[in-house]
Amino acid sequence: MTEEGEKWYNCSMNRDTKKRIIGLLLMLITAGALIIWAAMSRGEKEEAETRHDFAMGSAVTLTLYGEKNGGETSAKILQTIRNLDEQVISWRAEGSELAVWNRDAKAGEYAQVSRELYEAVSEGKTLWEKSGGALDLTLRPVLDVWGIEDADPDSFQVPSEEQLRQAAEHCGMGEIQLNGQAINRAREDIRLDLGALGKGYALDVVYRYLTEGEDPLLKNEGQAGDDSGLTGGVLAVGGSVMVFGSKSDGNDFKIGIRNPEGQPEDIIGTVSLPGGTGRKCISTSGGYEKYVRKDGVVYHHIIDPKTLKPSEGDLVSVTVVCENGLISDGLSTACFILGEEKAKELLSEYGAEGILIRKDGSIYCTPGIGDRFQRR
Repeated sequence: MTEEGEKWYNCSMNRDTKKRIIGLLLMLITAGALIIWAAMSRGEKEEAETRHDFAMGSAVTLTLYGEKNGGETSAKILQTIRNLDEQVISWRAEGSELAVWNRDAKAGEYAQVSRELYEAVSEGKTLWEKSGGALDLTLRPVLDVWGIEDADPDSFQVPSEEQLRQAAEHCGMGEIQLNGQAINRAREDIRLDLGALGKGYALDVVYRYLTEGEDPLLKNEGQAGDDSGLTGGVLAVGGSVMVFGSKSDGNDFKIGIRNPEGQPEDIIGTVSLPGGTGRKCISTSGGYEKYVRKDGVVYHHIIDPKTLKPSEGDLVSVTVVCENGLISDGLSTACFILGEEKAKELLSEYGAEGILIRKDGSIYCTPGIGDRFQRR
């Protein structure tokens, strides 16, 4: 993704403005975040309709194989993603459930929340515990002090140690407690930000709609239905991708991994995933995704909760493959921060596969994915 594209994607904009620039924005970010699509599509001979949209601050691309209901299923999938973000998990959207909780929840009192919000926070807290704090969903005050997500290089200033210390006083995943389907915060200055796993979680919600039927909150009750004719598909929400079912021709799904040192459209290798029952989710995290350059130094957006600074580990990119979108998304960030050795341990604990790109350009693949990864 280009720096310009990143800056636009994080701007607050009204609906009319978003519509005017969405076409250009999609061109800017498809080359980076959706490079997986180029790798999958080369040589594609069967008929499959591809749709592009914008949600969760990123491009969304959906291809369904065998859809026969006039695009009804595709439309519902895309609407489900927008509804999940705008109505439930966005901390930016004023009326979303999370934004209201961040603003109004009383310290020491459990507040009942939707299945979706509870599930995302619960899984996120488990990731925080298992990663030794590498993934912290309460780090927003520190992220705001850095301001890297929508930074202007001309006005960007590296925050002082005192600024970071003061911001960190308002963080703490340990202050979040869960009970039943209710969430409590010990202090009212603690707020949640699900950006580190939200796009991956959108994959899970879509898959639930396709296989089980959806919660009325997301306004997509009922399953896709037998009349859809679906055999499978590919859904990409930013840097998180889900393949499910099978392609009509029976060939493997192929997902490209971006070269961290190349241009946004360059890939370092591809992962082949067989079709069949169920699904696989892939998420990638790297410092090249969002960054700002100041006085010759690059500051990226993945902040280490322990140092309160951009992670300086031994990896430049982490790709995680597993059956759960939220886990793949959260793990990719946590593993990037942890570094290679601890990342291997965490991946093993979750039964996930990983492709770890080191700073020297060498690549480590976990045993279960190595024979499916082909370096370019």
